[in-house]
Amino acid sequence: MALTLDNFKRTVFGNKRIAMCDCDFDASYPTGGEALTPENLGMVDLDFIIIEPRSGYVFTFDYTNEKVIAYVTGSADGAVLSEEGNITDMSAVTNVKIFAVGTGLA
Repeated sequence: MALTLDNFKRTVFGNKRIAMCDCDFDASYPTGGEALTPENLGMVDLDFIIIEPRSGYVFTFDYTNEKVIAYVTGSADGAVLSEEGNITDMSAVTNVKIFAVGTGLA
């Protein structure tokens, strides 16, 4: 499956492009993360991305593999953060704010 992105706001700041949007997860989170490419955000390259925590999850962006990785807080194994399990239904995790800075418009 895939992330759903909507409510885009885009602007230019100097030679950088800025995109802000809402992100909804789907019913089958894959181990290793959900794909999110610069093109999904209307850019050619991503320099920096912030994804807000939501619903007990903390998100990071894997720049090399272009994926959003979901970490669950307070996991059963006692770790502070653990990646969410494969094929987990995350469809209730909606309206997660994304702020991205990059270059070029796709």
